[in-house]
Amino acid sequence: MAEIPPVLLIAFNRVETLRSVIDALAPLAPPRVFAAADGPRAGREGERTRCDEVRALLTNLPWKCELRTRFLDANVGCALGVRGAISWFFNEVPAGIVLEDDCVPDATFLPFCAEMLERHADDARVMSVLGTRFAPELPTQRASYTFTRFSSVWGWASWRRAWARHELALGDWRAKCKTQGVPLPALSPASNAGWARKLDRVSRDGTPGTWDYQWSFAHFRHEGLAVLPRSNLISNIGAGPGATHLGRGSIWLEMPQTPLAFPLVHPDRVEPDELADWHHETWHLNHRPWLLRKWWQFRNRHEVGSIDVRRGVRAFHRAAKAL
Repeated sequence: MAEIPPVLLIAFNRVETLRSVIDALAPLAPPRVFAAADGPRAGREGERTRCDEVRALLTNLPWKCELRTRFLDANVGCALGVRGAISWFFNEVPAGIVLEDDCVPDATFLPFCAEMLERHADDARVMSVLGTRFAPELPTQRASYTFTRFSSVWGWASWRRAWARHELALGDWRAKCKTQGVPLPALSPASNAGWARKLDRVSRDGTPGTWDYQWSFAHFRHEGLAVLPRSNLISNIGAGPGATHLGRGSIWLEMPQTPLAFPLVHPDRVEPDELADWHHETWHLNHRPWLLRKWWQFRNRHEVGSIDVRRGVRAFHRAAKAL
């Protein structure tokens, strides 16, 4: 089994969620850890104390390792803080794993990333390795993983060569696409329209407030793929008042994990998993006609009917049987 790669832990002011991530990593004891934390915001009562507690956790990990830190004195925000941390990380290492302070990994996530980073190191088509699987696991799938056109930042890994394609300020993103104005022709019309809205919003911001849409765009622009495990390996526990983007929660939070079996079974080809991508577009990204999109958002916002995705799962399996 491949050696555990370097791990970047990105944190801010949440002690309890970070402690859960560290507890999950402790049995694997990654030998090289990079820890990054943004500075406290001015005028936020008690935030400096919480940030200091987070940094104390990061500098006193419960296993022996080579530890590097990047602790900012002043707050620079999510986009600059996270992107700066990831760029710092990949300037130091050729490949590694990125975990934010609310993404709790399954015990097989790090070994899975280690093998994928080694196996696909020289394949420019493959730009990242994912831990989160939003599509339901297919019992008929033999391979331990497939490939998707969609990136995800709830626990992931990548290479310096791929991260070099990330741009924070997109400018005229349409001019950068192979088909002008279309993020990726292989996506559905509804999905391309949805992504165009997101990218327009990011491009209008003088200082973008996020960095992850730009990472998705890098995958689209370069027709890159992400490794998608056959089961979910990450549980995001980040809802609540301290969350940057998930303050009101999400149906995708705290998804159960299912460990992968080793040795891994490799797919025959490096190509997109069309069924998983369809589910991701339709259910996770909510790229559907306007009325259905608004209905789903209403259900999610007001927790109508407990907002489960069983209907989507059943539709997914019906489509799988039809192939």
